[in-house]
Formats: sequence, C-alpha cells, structure tokens
Amino acid sequence: MIEVQELTALGLTGYEAAAYLALLGRAEFTPAEVAARGTIPRQRVYDVLASLADKGLCLARDGSPRVYAAVAPAIALDGLARERAAQLARQRREAEAAAVRLTEALGPLFASGRGQSDPLAYAEVLTGPTRIAHRALALATGAVRRVNSCITRPLILSDAQNRTFMEAPLGRGLVYRALCDAATVAEPGFAALLETLAGQGLCVRLAETLPLKMQAFDDETALISMQDPAGGPPSFTAVVIHNRGVAAMLNLAFEQLWAGAKPLGGRS
Repeated sequence: MIEVQELTALGLTGYEAAAYLALLGRAEFTPAEVAARGTIPRQRVYDVLASLADKGLCLARDGSPRVYAAVAPAIALDGLARERAAQLARQRREAEAAAVRLTEALGPLFASGRGQSDPLAYAEVLTGPTRIAHRALALATGAVRRVNSCITRPLILSDAQNRTFMEAPLGRGLVYRALCDAATVAEPGFAALLETLAGQGLCVRLAETLPLKMQAFDDETALISMQDPAGGPPSFTAVVIHNRGVAAMLNLAFEQLWAGAKPLGGRS
C-alpha cells in the first residue's frame, strides 16, 4: 500500500498526494468524491485538483458536475520526478551562490573580530561524514602541486566521492600518491577503483596498517580524520590545519610510511 508520504517526497503536498491516490481507484471522480476518499476538506479540494492538473497528474472533464481522472503513474510520476530534480538542482545552485556571496561578505568581519593571532584561524573542526566529505572534495579540487593521502577503514567517502576526490587533482596533472592498508584495499570495489585511477596517474602503495586517515595538500594544508573511539557505527571528527609546519611534519611521516610500503600491482 502506497503511503501519502511517499508521494510528498516528489514535491506534492499532503492533500495533493491524497487526491492523486484517491483518483487512481476509478476512471473518474467528482470533487466531492475525491474529498471523501482522500479525507480532504471540501473547501480545499477544488484548489487541490486544479494544482494536480497543473502538475500533470490529473485531467478535468467539464460536465455537471465536473469530473477528474488520474494520469497514468508511468507518465505523471516521471514528469513529477524530473521537475523535482530540476527544482533541487536550482536550489543547490542558489545555495552554492549564496554561500560564495556570504563567504566574501562575512570573511572580513570574521577576520576583524579575531585578529591575526587567533589560533582558530589555522584550524577547522568538522563533524559528520557528509561535512568532512564536502570539505575534502573542496581541498582536493583546490590543490595545485601535490596530494599525499593515507587511506584506511572505515571509509568516509562513497565510491563516487572517492573517484571525484582523486580525479580532481589527477586531471590537472598533480602528483598524487595514495597509501592504503590491506584491509581498505579489500573493501568491495575499492581495488578496482585504485587500478582505474592508477591508469590516470595515481601512485598507489600498500602498507600492512596505517595509524590514521590523513591528506596533505601541497605543503600548506592537512586534513586529519579520526573515528570516535567510543565505537559503534562510524562517527568521525576531522581537523583541517592550515599550517606549513604541520603539513611538513605529516609529509615527513608519509614519506617514511611510503618508503616501507609495496607498490600496487608492481607500479611505483
């Protein structure tokens, strides 16, 4: 049995979803019948049906009284899903543009309120895999010379995000080295992803174990991701550090681990 909430996910209101489900039960219904079957207030049902017709989910036939018929779900819901996807894409573009505009406007205010000596100016604390993933992708996209990455379980990024995270620097000719441990390479599909990216210039080596997740971008910034030690489902806190000394120290540790690791598939 389809619930009203399943249709509201496509952008319908609760009353619109109830009216469409009611219309599916017979070839034609009067507004009064739709109101009764869908538990919709009589004074609202005419507006609801007019909105459904505008959205391509029902057709009206003049008569006394006027009757309404549902458009087949294969047609109606496909069109609704496309419009919903377009709406979400517009909202995403608007949100990204607003974030850029507000960042430019609020950045000077933030700086003036803290001064150049504020230690927090060098660090960002992120929680949750979604926020960490978005920040990691932004840092990878902004790198200009090299990326050193230690990858260990549990993985934060999805397969698609991992591909984007690595392809963004590779597509601009950066030196990108990924150091993975054996358990991570055993993750379903991950070894195949590494092989594909190795063909695009990714340098991969395998270590038995790695102490933590780390990415160093150029010689300027490092991203360190740490799992909550309490256990349970993966829960991460990450720190982005904008400090050349910290980046240099982490790169030295990376070089030590890299030297003792084995190339993936014989590659260097």
